[in-house]
Amino acid sequence: MAKKSLIFSELLCILDIIRDHSENGLILLKSQEEHRMSKQALVFIVVGAVAFFSGAAQAGLISFHSDAVSTWSPSGAVVSHGFSSLAVADVSITAEAQSTFTITTTATNESGFTWTGYTLSLDPQGDATFIEGTAGSTKFETVEYPDPWTIEFWAPKAVLPGQVVTLQFEISIPDSVPYTFTLAQQPIPEPTTIAILGLGFLFLLLKRKGV
Repeated sequence: MAKKSLIFSELLCILDIIRDHSENGLILLKSQEEHRMSKQALVFIVVGAVAFFSGAAQAGLISFHSDAVSTWSPSGAVVSHGFSSLAVADVSITAEAQSTFTITTTATNESGFTWTGYTLSLDPQGDATFIEGTAGSTKFETVEYPDPWTIEFWAPKAVLPGQVVTLQFEISIPDSVPYTFTLAQQPIPEPTTIAILGLGFLFLLLKRKGV
């Protein structure tokens, strides 16, 4: 953000200089029509410069590495993971980026259970945060951000065993320095599965106690 502010300030200074020169007669135009066209051309030049420098300031990834299967380009990273259980899967990521960048994660349901939701989370003590309003999914249309470190996906479609769900979101990390953080992913099973698992756990607990 500091880079953007500096660029915009420099562009405003250039505009002031050109305007002053124009008022002092240093820029000579033959007619009012030429003057009007010159002002329009100047506006187009400034808008183009702002767009160019803003794009440069928001350029994506510089480097990316994770302990999961992944590919990356300056526009973002793709991380793939297969879930053989419902346990939380932690992916360690080291990235260097300017401003924010996009992660697309593809999760294959190998757990044998149907998923009706999915949760992504970051370390609340770290500097990596999710950018609210940027997340989407091929299965889940309800997206909630309980806090800057958590995204919850729900409904309307379920992810059946053997199916793949794709989720996309943006992350902000400290600018232009390699930064390591953990992305935790957890599929949420359908309510009946949760109830069955809970009863099974209770049965095992009672059996151990000899009840």
